[in-house]
Amino acid sequence: MALVLMDKRDLSPVASLDAGEERALRAVVDGAGDEALTALALDVLNGARARGLWLGCDCRGENGRRPPLVPCRNHRGTEFLRVLSGRHVPHDESCVFHRRRARRAAAHPWDRAARKAPDGLFEVLRDRTEEQRVSRPGGRSGDEGERTDVRRPAMSQRLLMLLERAGLNRLPQAEAHGNEECWLEAIRQRAAEVEIAPGRPLADLWFPDIAMWNRRLVHARVRAAAREWPAGHKAQGFLCWVVWDVDAHGVGTRERGNRVNVVAGVGRPVIGRNPVPRPYLFLGAVGVLDRQIGYECLEGYAQPIVASDCPVPVDSHYERQAFGTLRMTLKVLRGAFPDGEFEIEKPLFDIGTELGPCLPDFLVRARRGDDEMTFVVEVMGFERADYLRGKEVTHPRMETLGPLCTMQASAFGRPGEGVGAEGRKVTETIRAALRSRWKD
Repeated sequence: MALVLMDKRDLSPVASLDAGEERALRAVVDGAGDEALTALALDVLNGARARGLWLGCDCRGENGRRPPLVPCRNHRGTEFLRVLSGRHVPHDESCVFHRRRARRAAAHPWDRAARKAPDGLFEVLRDRTEEQRVSRPGGRSGDEGERTDVRRPAMSQRLLMLLERAGLNRLPQAEAHGNEECWLEAIRQRAAEVEIAPGRPLADLWFPDIAMWNRRLVHARVRAAAREWPAGHKAQGFLCWVVWDVDAHGVGTRERGNRVNVVAGVGRPVIGRNPVPRPYLFLGAVGVLDRQIGYECLEGYAQPIVASDCPVPVDSHYERQAFGTLRMTLKVLRGAFPDGEFEIEKPLFDIGTELGPCLPDFLVRARRGDDEMTFVVEVMGFERADYLRGKEVTHPRMETLGPLCTMQASAFGRPGEGVGAEGRKVTETIRAALRSRWKD
């Protein structure tokens, strides 16, 4: 017997996985899958989920019924298998899919290399292995409040890479473009530097205007390009613009009726059970799942940004509020040190230090002549023990980059205090340190 795809309504077998697919799925769930096996396992899970099918295991059978496995995807884009219990046939204890095997924890979750921006092809519909993973059955994908070990989905990683290359995670660079049309053009220019497939620039199939989707120009251009697409790669195009409405089935702009449906749903950051509020920068991958239907937006990711005229990415609304106060910090510092240069950066990928990797919320850089000083700003969003334990590890790493300034998100909404008061504390800390250093 082998693993089979089953109809989830009556658990009847629909098709068997071939030997390679089964080997890949078992190896990855057991923690022994390489990049090729992981990619194949992800294709199996995505295909099953798209068709609304479950997997049936062969470790045990009762009256012809198999232990089921449900292909799922969480809000971060992580693919995983959910093991059902209760009235369903349980897995044998020796089975790789048994729940007990999922309880093994990583020995040293903080002892890892820094996660860098993805390189290589911008191939979302084929190459999902860089930041997605197939998690073991019954396992948790992590605590939404603890960002230090977050695995972002591949679409998010690639979008952040383009934003970083365009300098749109920094002020004053992000404000210099003036409006949405200008900074979307800055992203498109960076898209010319990467390829979807060998010899195929991303910029050729990059669509920054929903009107191109509504007029079906996207469908026509991707279809035309697919006729001579390099073998071994999947033709795909990319949608990218600001959206305000996101749900399980698609996204919409501010203008009523301007909507794009997304087959596999739209990922976006969620804290606890609450999605980070709008606005978002949307990235959608266009390809073919069903030849009879044709080109559709198959996958999507909505990255929260500060505002439609300031596309700096944020991971929470607290960060968005804090960023507003840091804009005022820059103004104050420029007034206090007219011969200085000041910049805010939102780091998008891990920074390596001698103590290990870290990902600060913001960096404020001050330069005067050849002298430069960096300040780390952390927005403390939780008071849970596990969250604070993580900060006990990462804060010393951040302090190797420069003085650490914290803002308490719990004070953001308090009368008489608020986010402005927290921001002024950061401003005064930075100004005092620079006066001491620059003797002003």
